[in-house]
Amino acid sequence: MLRRICAFMLLAAMLLTCAAQARALPSVSDCVFVTGEGGEIRYSLPQMMEISLKITDGDFEIAEIMGSRKMIAGNHALTLDAGFFGDAPLSGEYTLVLTADGEAYTARFMMGKKPAPAPAAFEALIPTPAYESAHRPEHKNCYWCTPMDITDEEAVWNMLVAPVKVIDEGQKEQVILREAPDAKSAGIGVITGASQAVHVLEYLDNGWAQVEVYSSSFHDSRVKAWNKFVTGYIKQSQMKTYTPRTDYGMVIDKLTQKLYIFKEGKLFTTLAVSTGLYNERQPYNETRSGEFLIISRTGDFKSDNLICAKALRFNGGDLLHEVPHVLNADKTKNYKNCEPKLGTRASHGCIRVQRLKNAEGINMAWIWNNIKVGTKLVIWEDYQGRQIAYPAGDTPLYYNAKGGSNYHSTANCNGVKDQYLPLAAFTYAELDSGKYADLTKCSYCHPPLRVSEIEEINRIHQQQSPGMVPQHLRQED
Repeated sequence: MLRRICAFMLLAAMLLTCAAQARALPSVSDCVFVTGEGGEIRYSLPQMMEISLKITDGDFEIAEIMGSRKMIAGNHALTLDAGFFGDAPLSGEYTLVLTADGEAYTARFMMGKKPAPAPAAFEALIPTPAYESAHRPEHKNCYWCTPMDITDEEAVWNMLVAPVKVIDEGQKEQVILREAPDAKSAGIGVITGASQAVHVLEYLDNGWAQVEVYSSSFHDSRVKAWNKFVTGYIKQSQMKTYTPRTDYGMVIDKLTQKLYIFKEGKLFTTLAVSTGLYNERQPYNETRSGEFLIISRTGDFKSDNLICAKALRFNGGDLLHEVPHVLNADKTKNYKNCEPKLGTRASHGCIRVQRLKNAEGINMAWIWNNIKVGTKLVIWEDYQGRQIAYPAGDTPLYYNAKGGSNYHSTANCNGVKDQYLPLAAFTYAELDSGKYADLTKCSYCHPPLRVSEIEEINRIHQQQSPGMVPQHLRQED
């Protein structure tokens, strides 16, 4: 009896093995070939088979990768070096065809150029927020002494949770920063109470302290110094130490026009914003840079005909809020005037944040529900010499292959109807080639800028800082 059972089990195992082999089929993976770097073709065979590999464009054969030959079962990788296609100006998406024992199996073969690097003759500047200072104290975990480099997560997080010195006044009150340690000396800037932190350089024996700060002058401030970096004096008795929350922290970078949210030591997510856009008549529209605390929850408010929702106060009249809307005649919300400007300077000083959910499902509504009073918010200035980094060529992007006009940062963008999800993938290296060249940036998930757009921003910043108030406008007599 036992022999019969063993024989039956052996037969069953053999049948299952045969069935598994019968179900197994050859496969070939999508391949990205970057000009100047090459690419790798990966395919899998369930058993020894006669195969060939070629690249086609419809019915037209572009190149033969491998002629007919016998290959053993298993996973295979074939490297194409950078010169495989010679000088042929190929770019775009083609079809990779694996023929195995007479049957064809296909995948995408994507060709494109590697994104251009920053100009070699120009060295990108990674300054600290105290770039204009004559002092170099190198304080540990200090906003003013930490380079403005969002990729250094540890340094940024340590700065975001470090204690700060704020002014012991009401959140709408301002104190004057003096030119000398004397209450009768000239005012050179103003500091907002409760939320704006200062950089203490020295405590003097006479009860004064020398500090640095970006002046928080508004249109009605007693001293008119529009976002000017100033070094002056304030009484030590006017300052107090505050320790921020340690669950979240936020960075606004005027250069990239993005909000970076950190959670428990790591970069959590990124959102598009609009900071202030000054003009000759209204230099006070420039958002004031510096180190701040979320000090109160203001909620919705009106600015002329604009409704700004879910506002969090961080610097007197400067608030973090949802991108504004107006009300249509039927009381529905209309965002079409302000939403397309996200990612560029556009506000009167407040920071507008995207309302549409990003790839991680985060937006201003999420911030309103999760970011508490006492969270640190810092704002980086876009000093001349700073440069936006170029995304890696293999950064995944997505598009609607059934007629979509946008490119996206996620395969399941919230701005695309469900029947078109998930979106088809391609790479950043291909963005300026073939059918991808005419795609426009999605306003929901805010994918990376094109190489040409980054190049233009970086070119301008080699010569100037377009977001900074010009020297002749920064101080009003």
